[in-house]
Amino acid sequence: MFNDNMFKSMMDLFGNPIVRKGFLDFYLKMQQEGMEEAKKSWNLSGEKYPSVPNAQEFFEKMADFNMLLGFVPSVKYDEVLKENEKLKKENSFLKDTIRELQGNLFKEGTEKAQEAWQTIIDKQLEMNKEIAKNFIDQFKELKKKDK
Repeated sequence: MFNDNMFKSMMDLFGNPIVRKGFLDFYLKMQQEGMEEAKKSWNLSGEKYPSVPNAQEFFEKMADFNMLLGFVPSVKYDEVLKENEKLKKENSFLKDTIRELQGNLFKEGTEKAQEAWQTIIDKQLEMNKEIAKNFIDQFKELKKKDK
């Protein structure tokens, strides 16, 4: 991508105070608002720096380099950061809601299990009472027969 001549040319250009100032302004605009806004702001048709040869190519190569590194404008970064915070809040809300639903289901299930257990115990006690009553009645009948 870069050869020695291009690198030397870029270093010479960046040594020019006019280009350095322009590039720093261009770079700041690119970071804050994006490449399209930077290009609009700093007319790269060569009119901005007519006395500096290859200035347009320098800006384009540095912009390409910036994009290759994966840098994004701060506006986009702020948008993504806000979206991330929004998603974290929604995620937290959903986790709390699910936890509450699970708690309610567990509580409801526990109450039904207790009711079922109590019903079983009550029926078992009734059966035991009935068995005990039958046993006592039969015991009384046996005593009557023995007399």
